[in-house]
Amino acid sequence: MSISTFTLGGSAPILSSGKSRWKPQKGKYRISFVALPGLENGTPDFNAQAPLFKGGRRLYNKDVGYFLDNGPEFQKFATEPSKVAIATVIILWPTDLSTGKVDANNIANGYQVKTWTLSLEKYKQLETANSEFPLTKHDVLADVTDPVYHKMSFSPARENLLAGVKDKNPALFNDIISIARDLYARLQDDIAQDLTIDQIREKLAGKNGGSVSPVAGMANTASSFNADDVLNDVLGDI
Repeated sequence: MSISTFTLGGSAPILSSGKSRWKPQKGKYRISFVALPGLENGTPDFNAQAPLFKGGRRLYNKDVGYFLDNGPEFQKFATEPSKVAIATVIILWPTDLSTGKVDANNIANGYQVKTWTLSLEKYKQLETANSEFPLTKHDVLADVTDPVYHKMSFSPARENLLAGVKDKNPALFNDIISIARDLYARLQDDIAQDLTIDQIREKLAGKNGGSVSPVAGMANTASSFNADDVLNDVLGDI
């Protein structure tokens, strides 16, 4: 199964890298979504209807890591059932984590461009927020209450700080976009490896001899998407 690109509320087949990953800590964050239509050309469209996400079904084996669910033959090597993974690229602005107030004097040096792998549940929360406050025009205020299980709530901000940076500091904006473009181009790496059967066997060689997984053949490991069987999938960060 390949990785697909989609927007909040749009057509989404899956739904109808290391230090760059966001690993939330307890506290209040200010987030701008930078994966907007046009990012790949260096010109993100702040008038678009919604940010872009990438998603697909993935499998896991402790000796392989996450790899794309490309069908029953791949599921034989999994040690966990197939799940949906969704990812995007965000800007974390420097804030006081106790209050969520942005440190306006540290914008240029304190911002972080991160990839974010989120659960289907969080995606649907953002989809609801986007329907009322487009996330291309508004930042999200994220209040992380439990970093272990990535429990957090969202509320919209009045404006989009990234759009403000574009107008007030074009050089900084271009630096941010350059980083974001690179992360977005490699976003599949944060979701899962795209491996062949032979590559999986090579990774397993000397570990478990490429043996068949104990979850092979389980009903909920099917690679074809069924909305009902993923509504309760809660995915943590990769």
